[in-house]
Amino acid sequence: MKTRIESKTGMLLTCFILLLQLFTACSPEAVVYQKDTTPEEDAGDRVSAANTALSLTYTVSPGGNSWVINSIADNGDVIYDDGVHNWTNLDHVIRTYFKTSSTGALDVGLNIKAPTGSSKIAVTVGDETKEVEITNTVYQVVDIGTFSIDTAGYQFIEIQGVEKSSAYIGDITGVLVGGAATTGGITYVEDDFYWGRRGPSVHLSYEVPENKDIKWFYNEVTIPQGEDIVGSYFMANGFGEGYFGMQVNSETERRILFSVWSPYDTQNPDDIPDDYKITLLGKGDGVTTGEFGNEGSGGQSYMVYNWTAGNTYKFLLKGEPSVNNSTDYTAYFYAPEVGDWQLIASFRRPYTSTYLTRPHSFLENFVTGAGYLTRKGLYGNQWVLDTQSQWHEMTRAKFTADATARSGARLDYAGGADGNTFFMQNCGFFSDNTTIDSYHDRTANGIAPTIDFSQLETPTIATAPTLLDKTGWEVSDFSSEATSGEGTNGFASLVLDGDGETYWHSCWTGCNQTYDYPHFLTIDTKQTQSADGVAFVQRNGSRKVKDIQIEVSTDNLNWTSMGTFVLQNTAAEQYIDFSQTTSFRYVKVTMSSAYDGLSFAAMAEVSPFVR
Repeated sequence: MKTRIESKTGMLLTCFILLLQLFTACSPEAVVYQKDTTPEEDAGDRVSAANTALSLTYTVSPGGNSWVINSIADNGDVIYDDGVHNWTNLDHVIRTYFKTSSTGALDVGLNIKAPTGSSKIAVTVGDETKEVEITNTVYQVVDIGTFSIDTAGYQFIEIQGVEKSSAYIGDITGVLVGGAATTGGITYVEDDFYWGRRGPSVHLSYEVPENKDIKWFYNEVTIPQGEDIVGSYFMANGFGEGYFGMQVNSETERRILFSVWSPYDTQNPDDIPDDYKITLLGKGDGVTTGEFGNEGSGGQSYMVYNWTAGNTYKFLLKGEPSVNNSTDYTAYFYAPEVGDWQLIASFRRPYTSTYLTRPHSFLENFVTGAGYLTRKGLYGNQWVLDTQSQWHEMTRAKFTADATARSGARLDYAGGADGNTFFMQNCGFFSDNTTIDSYHDRTANGIAPTIDFSQLETPTIATAPTLLDKTGWEVSDFSSEATSGEGTNGFASLVLDGDGETYWHSCWTGCNQTYDYPHFLTIDTKQTQSADGVAFVQRNGSRKVKDIQIEVSTDNLNWTSMGTFVLQNTAAEQYIDFSQTTSFRYVKVTMSSAYDGLSFAAMAEVSPFVR
């Protein structure tokens, strides 16, 4: 045993000498060091100077601070909480953002590995680029080199693959920085990566006249060209119990969204007792209604309307006490392209008896992959009408921001007044921000809105549509079904059995079919039908579907899209209306995402209806 110990000691000493020789022979511009770490060990830790020839003081986690800037859609496949993974595309440009309060030399390193083979990457700061070959297959700190920071503020380190010998370019769990430029400290997202990637939300709370009951709230919103970024919600008319504004939901779809919170505190609308539920009193043409969760819960409505940057849109909200200790909220939207006020929806909120309170606006990003892009909204000509039919112009507002901003994790937020207009701006890592809790005054316009209230559409309580008889129908095609693991459930045919407690579930075990989105179901009604929409009942449990597309066909070959829609996170029956009565034999529902963010889908019932 003694001989074996002495032999191991000698081997260790020899390895140490060889490593020391390697250290002294390598160039400081691209030195590979034996700092084997797991992602969990490395992320967010300070780096000892003994591990590197550079002064690498901070480790910035890619999980909360990096984006694939030339492909929003690929961020979820490449950027994870513990770093950069599945990085295979040489065209992907990855940027890591942080803010410095000093200038001077910036030392840069990466905790990186090439999963198989080797690769070459280019790292850029400012106008200087260094290329480094990565050959290590375990995580190690690789010195990239020293760059120059001439201006304090937000900086980014840009990384792109140059060459690769296998499918993967590399995995990165830490972007390391130090040097004179970091002596004053740096700002970056250290935890709570989801909210850090979304970026700070900003708000304007308008000062209202004292001792007045406010019945109507009017606002105008203009989004400058180029500021209409995917994931933006330009909320115009916020109030104590809900919000009303316009969104950029995708590259091809935009919406007008109006929601009212239930007084019952829960994130799951299925948990709301019946007497606490928001009641729909009526909705406009082309408006989808249902329930929402995860940000409180309540009633929600939206209209798909592809509004245009540069045009000004008007929002009008009414709030007044109603029967049995309730309050009715009604939202109207004016688009210059249409030239008339359109009813969005009217909701009744129980256990609430009030006129409008806390008029405000906010700007948020709800797509994490777009958190590196700046968006800006102009909010002008705010007025409220009291119960005595007197208009009051609101020209003073308080600027505030959310916890992401207040914690100092993200400092790219701004808001205030510019002439006769308020503005808000967030995300994109601009360096100048506005003091939180500051007050701002815009120039008064002095001309009250001209609105003929008698011409506004009166909400009417919608009657439930009539579901078509599904006897003899069949599911003729589907992406997958769970033939095991769900008991008597799981089969695609169950969406036609008229029972909301039975459900189809996508394949998740013991099958050769697809596990991932998109999932689809094709229904053959056996003869030509006419319908005004499709009703859905989600599974009373997990795997609720979010984004869907509905298509119809008369021959199962040529398909017509009826649109893309968002199902609500609830097991209550919900109705998706077509823009007009439509004839078909086949209905295809394609599902592209779920509320739980996983790969599986479930559905209890799919039922075309007539109104």
